[in-house]
Amino acid sequence: MSQDIQAGTVRAYTGTAKALHWLIALFVLVMLIFGWTLGDLPEKEHIETLVIHSSLGASVLILMTARLIWRLTHPAPALPADLPRWQVVLSKAVHHSLYLFLFLQPIWGIGQSLFAGFPVSPFGLGPLQIEENEQLFGIFHTAHAVNAMILIALLVLHIPAALYHHFIRKDVVLRRMLPFAKV
Repeated sequence: MSQDIQAGTVRAYTGTAKALHWLIALFVLVMLIFGWTLGDLPEKEHIETLVIHSSLGASVLILMTARLIWRLTHPAPALPADLPRWQVVLSKAVHHSLYLFLFLQPIWGIGQSLFAGFPVSPFGLGPLQIEENEQLFGIFHTAHAVNAMILIALLVLHIPAALYHHFIRKDVVLRRMLPFAKV
């Protein structure tokens, strides 16, 4: 029997896991909004917004690293025992995919900026800059855009699934990740 189940009940995520989840979720939401509006901004605002965007992206990379380490040492609570197998498989696939694509997104973004000739200076710390390369910029730019679409698709699966558990199944799946909810 898993250590995540005590006396037949499902425990909540740890406070650290919840904090990382919601902080990353907030940063990703802000970055997706910034990312879609960047192209429409005048150059000065574009560059200022890009600094914020890249700082948040670097933050997501750092936070996802912390989250992965935490997750590897603190297993997730078990899913409800009566959950259909296909939902268990889909849940695990979506969660693993979110981890993968949340790691890849800032990497593609950093590469895109570097190969565009922009100095990458998250948090205003010493700029990283390499020689401009139009072909590599195109690859990283496309990968960054496609990865963003994949993340949106995964969120379109993840968020309604959490709401389904809360409002339709009325189980603890969503509550165990909410910051102040009792499970």
